[in-house]
Amino acid sequence: MLKAQRGHAESVTGTTQTLTATETRSAGRSRLTGSAAAALSLFLIGTSAPVASTIRDIPVVTGQATRYLIASAVLIAAMIISRRLPRIRPTRRDLLDLGLLGLFGIAGFNLFLVAASYQVAPALVGTVLAATPVLLAVVAPLLVRCRPSAQVLVGAVIVTVGTGITTGAGAASPTGILLCLGALGCELAFTLLAVRLIRRFGTFAATTGAAVSGAIVLTTGALIVDGPAAFVAVPQASQELLALLFLALAVSIGANAAWYVALPRLGAARSGLFYAFSPVGALAASLVLGAELPGPFGFVGLALVAAGLLVGVWQRRRPGAA
Repeated sequence: MLKAQRGHAESVTGTTQTLTATETRSAGRSRLTGSAAAALSLFLIGTSAPVASTIRDIPVVTGQATRYLIASAVLIAAMIISRRLPRIRPTRRDLLDLGLLGLFGIAGFNLFLVAASYQVAPALVGTVLAATPVLLAVVAPLLVRCRPSAQVLVGAVIVTVGTGITTGAGAASPTGILLCLGALGCELAFTLLAVRLIRRFGTFAATTGAAVSGAIVLTTGALIVDGPAAFVAVPQASQELLALLFLALAVSIGANAAWYVALPRLGAARSGLFYAFSPVGALAASLVLGAELPGPFGFVGLALVAAGLLVGVWQRRRPGAA
């Protein structure tokens, strides 16, 4: 009987170890998927500023509105064709979060970013936005009443320093710095407001809702600021229209969807580390558009970015996990 009990205990222990190993491998795959999605998202977002700078014949607000109208139409069509309509009826809280996401996370961020680029050097904008990983590493846990992870915070600081070195600094003005800080606040809102919506509706529905909300806010603003005639002129600007299509499909849809894939798998704090890929995307897009390579300090910054990502995302395997 003792042998039977011992055998049963060993069987249970073996099963537990097998489950632990399986769970560890599954968590590792999920973390890898989230990391790849976050890197892709921020890389694509980084390309948006150089590409948007080629749009000169379309008013700023109208251009952003057109971009999100295209993205919304594509996402809604895909949702209907794939029959992935949300089954949960949105509450007032959901609609409020979506409205705030469109107002601040999408419309506010893009308009602050464009306005800041007229006031300060583009490098300074990138340097201010480089603070995003540190702020997310601190703010995201506090919102759910948790202590910020020291490991993620250290990684975020390294990433921020590396990103700042990569982008450099530039000429500044008080107005420009305030606009940069406005873009930074809106960027935080884009992530923090989305976490609950993704949990309730899923990645696809949350991405679609964010795009539609942003389109409504930006279209309203464009009609007030630029007038209906500005939309009529959009199809006539062929080169600018190609840039808008890239921004709509690759950034507004691709980058946002990838970001919303990453958030549930990594959490807001760890996902924020991948903001370091934004200057990499900007560099790649600038090279395609004919810009020069960065100096030696730029590559030193990219090395620091890689080190910070390893520090912040790496998780040691638990004892007993296979």
